[in-house]
Amino acid sequence: MPYGVLDPQRLSQASRSCVERSLDWWQKSMQTTKHKTYLVLAGYDNDDGREIKLRREIVDKALDDPELIGNIIEVTANNEVGLAQKISRIRALLPVETITVFVESRNAVSAKAIFRRKFGKTLQIRKFKADFEFNHQWITTSTSFAWSARNWLLRLWFELKKRMGRGLRKKIRYWFRG
Repeated sequence: MPYGVLDPQRLSQASRSCVERSLDWWQKSMQTTKHKTYLVLAGYDNDDGREIKLRREIVDKALDDPELIGNIIEVTANNEVGLAQKISRIRALLPVETITVFVESRNAVSAKAIFRRKFGKTLQIRKFKADFEFNHQWITTSTSFAWSARNWLLRLWFELKKRMGRGLRKKIRYWFRG
């Protein structure tokens, strides 16, 4: 999951932590299934590829094997829904047997729902904790109360959505269109 850059030369702590954890897990899994495991570096379109470039530098420093570097894929999108959709359409990754998404624990509820819709039972979520910097772009919602309330409301919405009929969901969407 992308977590942004602080400036053109530095990744946020959450983004750095995500790359390091996923790279470690990927290298361990490549020892058993080299040709079938890929590392997807994801970023948002609004930062002009800076986050992916900085993530790629971390990965290139950690890897020596050119065979491993060939199994790295870069993807950008507007949001998590777009990322899941683009990842599900990359031919090199198809068919997806297992997808492991590394996500910061406060963002796990929404990311799990988004990726579950695209990948179903093949999805694995790996959570990690990260402290956001004071000048991080998500700082306005980084308080624990805000994230707890957001996650509680998201869980409530997903449970209600599961139990509602399609007609009722369409009516609710119609009422709240802007």
